[in-house]
Amino acid sequence: MHEVNKLNFDLNLLRVFDAMMTERNVTRAAQRVFLSQPATSHALSRLRGEIGDDLFIRTGREMVPTAKALALAPAVRDMLERLTGLLDGTTFDPKKSTTVFRISLVDMMEYLLAPMFSQMIQDDAPHIHFAIQGYESSTYQQQLSAGLLDIAVGLSEPTSPSIYSSKLVTFSPVGLVRKKHPLTRNKVGIKEFNQTPRLKTDLRTGVNHEASHASSHTPVDGRDANSPAFEAIYRTAHFFAVPLLLASTDLLLVTSDVVAQLLCAQYPLVTVPLPANYPPLELHIFWHQRTHNDPAHRWMREKIIISARDLSVP
Repeated sequence: MHEVNKLNFDLNLLRVFDAMMTERNVTRAAQRVFLSQPATSHALSRLRGEIGDDLFIRTGREMVPTAKALALAPAVRDMLERLTGLLDGTTFDPKKSTTVFRISLVDMMEYLLAPMFSQMIQDDAPHIHFAIQGYESSTYQQQLSAGLLDIAVGLSEPTSPSIYSSKLVTFSPVGLVRKKHPLTRNKVGIKEFNQTPRLKTDLRTGVNHEASHASSHTPVDGRDANSPAFEAIYRTAHFFAVPLLLASTDLLLVTSDVVAQLLCAQYPLVTVPLPANYPPLELHIFWHQRTHNDPAHRWMREKIIISARDLSVP
């Protein structure tokens, strides 16, 4: 078994390791830890020798972590964050804090996280302020970089080197219709499904699964997603109009199972299975390097992550 030289181990190597786990690229990792690319490569080589494992293996343009690296990553991240907090001498007490958190959310997530925010306001952090705004995929990274946002929750997409991200939650798709809808009477075939008029929502709301995957979704009948079979009769950017429209028409909405279950509990709606494999809807949480080690922001991110991962259909 390989023995690590514990007495002379250079903790700076762990900073390089953590950056590599985030970036999966030597050049970007070097920028994150403010080193040159050769210095970062040298540090990675030293770390491999100390650990006795390749840690990262080049696959195409990406450096893919080994099983050993994946096992080490959570402990290394936790240790670095704790050490930073101790060196900074900063503490965070949510009961006393007056921090303002500027958070961008798809409104589906604000709807689902409302119980968490309520508890914070009422019990956990009564003096903290929340400034919630809609998620804009084209601008959220610039807003995080400029300090106009602290946290964003939206669809997975490539980010700049200064933006951290973590997979937050994955939702499964279902069809949502009114009770006694024609789709609920008999076994639904592909033809009946395609001919059902659709309700679609704006991508920013995160309610409509098909809108979120328009570019990657494989149509159930093999045709292009913009064919007449997929034409939306009604489009809206307003979440609260959705259940009322569904309850009084024959429109069909393809959405997440969690949202569908919540709406079914409040309105005369039911779910119907989809006749094809729709891709899951993955949401990620994003934040900027400037807030990565801040105790207050770490606390807020952890609250959102834990609450999102607890979401489930009863």
